[in-house]
Amino acid sequence: MKIIVREPYLAKIRPFYDSNYIKAITGIRRCGKSELLHQIILELKSQGIPDDHIIFLDLETKSGEGITTRKSLEKKLDSLIKDEEKYYIFIDEVQHIKKFEEAIASVRASYHCSLFVTGSNSKLLHGKLQDRLTGRAKEFEILPFTFSEVLQFKAENNLPIQEDELADYLKFGGMPQRFDELSEDGIRTYLSDLFSSIIEKDVYGNHKKVNRFEFENISRYILSTTGKPFSALSIAKYLKSQKTKDEQKSFANTVNNYAEYLEESYLIRECRPYYLKGKESLNGAKKHYCVDIGLRNRFGNRVELDDTFSLETAVYQELLYRGYHVQYGKMPEGEIDFVASKNQKKCLIQVAYSINTQKVYEREYGAFDRIKDHSPKYVLSLDKKDTSHNGIAHLNALDFLKGKVDLMLS
Repeated sequence: MKIIVREPYLAKIRPFYDSNYIKAITGIRRCGKSELLHQIILELKSQGIPDDHIIFLDLETKSGEGITTRKSLEKKLDSLIKDEEKYYIFIDEVQHIKKFEEAIASVRASYHCSLFVTGSNSKLLHGKLQDRLTGRAKEFEILPFTFSEVLQFKAENNLPIQEDELADYLKFGGMPQRFDELSEDGIRTYLSDLFSSIIEKDVYGNHKKVNRFEFENISRYILSTTGKPFSALSIAKYLKSQKTKDEQKSFANTVNNYAEYLEESYLIRECRPYYLKGKESLNGAKKHYCVDIGLRNRFGNRVELDDTFSLETAVYQELLYRGYHVQYGKMPEGEIDFVASKNQKKCLIQVAYSINTQKVYEREYGAFDRIKDHSPKYVLSLDKKDTSHNGIAHLNALDFLKGKVDLMLS
């Protein structure tokens, strides 16, 4: 399969190709981080950088075999670096090096180089890397394919684009390698195997004492309920309904820990409340969204998928892809699906699969009634009919996901 050029990510990283910053490219396994490194390498070569001044070490394949410590990394680099000219060093899945933050800090200081690393564990890169390298590292998070990238991928590979392509995306998501599968059963098996691989390497590999059976049951439940306010205690009460209150409270701590492990592995992302009314910042529950719709649906109700939720997740991912900071709107009387902000400006968004009844119309547009905020307000649905009303703009969600329309902020 031909790999698409992921220009929005490259555009963010390109200004730092020659900078002293460590470029940390992060995200869930198999979302395309390694391919992005190769695209950067191709651009460097096109600029005249010679092959022997580009070093690529994949710590999960033969090119990185035996590199597990700072000393072994430096020994490998010493064998490859032959002169005083600048080298471009790429280390894929850097978390496999013990005390990797010390190792890459040493590489940055000891060699005339531009350093790029990838990692699949957010706690390592957000915690140790930032603590050790404050002001010296830039992070770029990569997501699975958005819907517009799926269309680009299919077009460039001469794959048929179906009339119900969006329905397929809302069901199976955008993990790039799932498009290698030829059947729905094959896609489901791939997603299950991917989930198992992620938790084996990025959860059990970092948290040796985890009860595997318990973790898998709870993590699947958390994934299947993403998009709803998260309460570890409510989950504990549901899963341990026969236990005492004290036992439920104790188990809630375990649920919280397991949710953090899923976040560390980039399986879920945190979405915090934005308080549109009042000073309630201590009271609002956070939400989680699964990083890929297909992974979430794999552990939800397989018979009857929640179309509106899947569309909501797709919009959430598209907003992140376009560089928005995304929260959900919180009020004493209700919620708004998303508050999208950028450069200290924002807009408010409701998402519905279809505005097909008066009840749905009143619910989606009425959600804005008690908001005095003058930021632009949108309802996104798949309806072709423009239902804009009273200053609230309707956008066709398919056009939005294809990148045909954007949002106004104020």
